[in-house]
Amino acid sequence: MQFNPAQINDSQQMAERLELTRILEQALLYPHFQPIINLQTGHLFGYEALIRGPEDSPLHRPYALFQAALQAGRELELEHLCRQRSLEVFAQLGSDATLFLNVSAAWLASPAHQPGFTLDLLRRLGIPQQQVVIELSEQHPFDTSGLTRRAVEHYRSMGFRIAIDDLGTGYSDLKLWSELQPEYVKIDQHFIRDLDRNPVKREFVRSIARIGRSLRCQVLAEGIEQMSELRALQALGIPCGQGYLLGYPQVRPEVALMPQQIRPPLHRRSGQAFRRAFWSRLPGRSLLGLD
Repeated sequence: MQFNPAQINDSQQMAERLELTRILEQALLYPHFQPIINLQTGHLFGYEALIRGPEDSPLHRPYALFQAALQAGRELELEHLCRQRSLEVFAQLGSDATLFLNVSAAWLASPAHQPGFTLDLLRRLGIPQQQVVIELSEQHPFDTSGLTRRAVEHYRSMGFRIAIDDLGTGYSDLKLWSELQPEYVKIDQHFIRDLDRNPVKREFVRSIARIGRSLRCQVLAEGIEQMSELRALQALGIPCGQGYLLGYPQVRPEVALMPQQIRPPLHRRSGQAFRRAFWSRLPGRSLLGLD
């Protein structure tokens, strides 16, 4: 018998489609919540809701799950269920922290869009609307046309605060920031990795922090994995962040470090003094004009 890779691929897609149907029909989605920490006080600020399929499923990881939904033409059905399950499980946590809820702008253009769905669900679950931030991204797997002013205005008109995710991953990021004026922006983890050793990345993050302060927009850092990256972010004045160093996404989320471990070691000194002391220990100071 001649080997035919196409048949194997078709069989895999059929199996994934059947698994997707099982997940959607039985609501087998499991929200995980990653802590977002105030980097100056060390205390919890909020959570980002991240979705997972069943642990023993080939669609456990988000990428595989979303790709299967796209191929099956059921992406908005999955989007609807993701939002519902995230809010239901968050309500069970009984937390008063801020929830960052990932939402696809493409949902608004769908005939299946139900105006007021999120608000109605919040009321039914007893979650205050002001506790939820709608997180939009150009990198969302369901969005092919990018973020739009319409998407932001839709949620803002209902009283939601807005966050733009993955700042720094697209050519239109700064344009989006200026036009949409979100309450929060998240710096992509690419710029956080080795931040303490890369003066170019530090200058980028420094500029973003400065723009955020002038626009009264809170800047959050994603993907913090090393204590040295955390200290660099604190020295640059980034107020909040998330990453494996601070806490993994979990069904029952836990902060990995105590507040005193997170706070800047020199937190009792002025911010300017802390920054000078920190940067004096790093290479590449002259590039940033710190000598």
